[in-house]
Amino acid sequence: MTPTTTPSSLPRRPRAAALLVAAMLLAVAASCSSEPALIRQARKEELIEAIRGALLESVEAEKSAVLATTDEESRSMAREAQALTGKIDALRDELRPLVVADGRAKEIERLDAFDAAWNELKGVDDRLLALAVANTNLKAARLSAREGAAALDRFVEAIVAAEGGSTDAATIRTLSGAAVAALREQSLLLIHIPTAEPADMTRIEERMNELGDEVGRSLASARASGVAAEQLTAASDAWEEHRRIAAEVVRLSRENSNVLSFDVSVHEKRKVTKECLTALDALLAAIESNPQPKR
Repeated sequence: MTPTTTPSSLPRRPRAAALLVAAMLLAVAASCSSEPALIRQARKEELIEAIRGALLESVEAEKSAVLATTDEESRSMAREAQALTGKIDALRDELRPLVVADGRAKEIERLDAFDAAWNELKGVDDRLLALAVANTNLKAARLSAREGAAALDRFVEAIVAAEGGSTDAATIRTLSGAAVAALREQSLLLIHIPTAEPADMTRIEERMNELGDEVGRSLASARASGVAAEQLTAASDAWEEHRRIAAEVVRLSRENSNVLSFDVSVHEKRKVTKECLTALDALLAAIESNPQPKR
């Protein structure tokens, strides 16, 4: 007689095997679900360090643009700083989705703080680099030292020639006074270039104009005393050219781009850069304080 088989009498091994397989699948699934979190954690830390490095490189490029002695060097360093700004933006754009994906309020808050500081820093950089590449103080100094000094030399040479052609002591003193006033005007022009305060510039310009008027009166007096017209014409032409150059030097100096860019770099840029670095440190600390995902 064949024994009757009931469900309760079925072998238990297949059921146990099925349960084991299910447990293994769950373990694998859990492991797979934690892997993206591990990757995000590591990538977030890498991105923060990359942002920090690019930020510090940008600071160096900006300072080089401010301190450069040629227009081309200033422009080259400004382009480098701008390229690094683009790099930081790209890194930040990659970082934010990773932070948002983990949904941790503290990390999002710290990233928002960095974004605010970074946007402020970019505004400072836009202003600073535009000033740095303008190089108006540098251009003013070169114009004064080259064309301005050359015109002044011609003026003094003409005055010396006029003095040599005169035997009248009063006329010689007048001509000598004109040369001294011109040289003093040039020295004030050189002081004007690095001057930062507009009120101080105005006082210098007023004194320069007084000296210029003195030169004009001296030339008119010498002409009336019978000094050779050829020599006085040469002196007058050179002086007029010098005055035109001086006016352009004053205009460039008034823009004060090098002085202003240095001031912005030392004060505003330094402050906001520090805020950016502090915000990055806080973000990294928030990320590192989270429980490490397990494999």
